[in-house]
Amino acid sequence: MSVTSKLELNRGDFFPRLFANESLGISRLSATSFRFARFLWNNIDANADEDRSGWNGGQWQHYLTDPRCEFFAVYCDDEPAGCCEIVREPKLMRATGGSVRIKAFGLFPEFSGEGLGSSLLTRMIEKSFATGADRVTLRTSQELPPEMTTMFRNQGFRILTTEK
Repeated sequence: MSVTSKLELNRGDFFPRLFANESLGISRLSATSFRFARFLWNNIDANADEDRSGWNGGQWQHYLTDPRCEFFAVYCDDEPAGCCEIVREPKLMRATGGSVRIKAFGLFPEFSGEGLGSSLLTRMIEKSFATGADRVTLRTSQELPPEMTTMFRNQGFRILTTEK
């Protein structure tokens, strides 16, 4: 039996990390960067709930041109460190007054544990709310490790875990 972690954050419950991380950089990728996006996705240390390992270049290009999707490369001191992605979900936008889902959120293992994840999470939540969303959601393919659970809770997420 597998476990899925579902997380939810309402705008009024958001507690951003208030420190600046000078080494953190984020750059939105376009369809022409599909090889880099695929590399990042396949190599991040994340609990993604979607398997894209079999996607070809055309599928990646199509996905990166979807106006609902924003796929970001994450850098630490100008070195690739991971990726993150936010997706505006039209069904959720209509039903709840605005909802965005963080679909990818991960760093290469060598960049984990340094506080970069908390800064990145704050930036992605801020970008999500800037789209007009009132709520940010996230799902993982497995139960979150304790340090990630703490990171999400510290910024206001409610963590709902259900068994599949």
